Amino acid sequence: MEFRDILAGVLESTGGAIGALFLDSEGESVEVVSARPFDTDDHALRIIGAYAGIFLSQLRRITDSTDSGTARRYKIDFEASKIFCCVLRDGYYLVLVADAGTADGVVWHELERCRGRLLGEM
Repeated sequence: MEFRDILAGVLESTGGAIGALFLDSEGESVEVVSARPFDTDDHALRIIGAYAGIFLSQLRRITDSTDSGTARRYKIDFEASKIFCCVLRDGYYLVLVADAGTADGVVWHELERCRGRLLGEM
């Protein structure tokens, strides 16, 4: 299965999803899929993904310096949207952007399924 198909699957199974990204350790997009290409283009999603990686790096630095354990995932809430990020391996990570009203539990469940599929293809 291709990365694009895996990301499209998480968008289809997650109500309120706006876009999904698979990124490398440098914040470069390996694959990007938008559920709303007329509202949110790939460029905007790529920028969100890159900044999510910067935040993940800072979070790792903080958890390392405080012996808090390994940062595996995080979520940021905004007025109109949410950003979910989870670690894959070798510096790769997964980002999903969703509407603010999207149920967190559903997103995390679907992201875990997506994460497993991506890891199986890496």
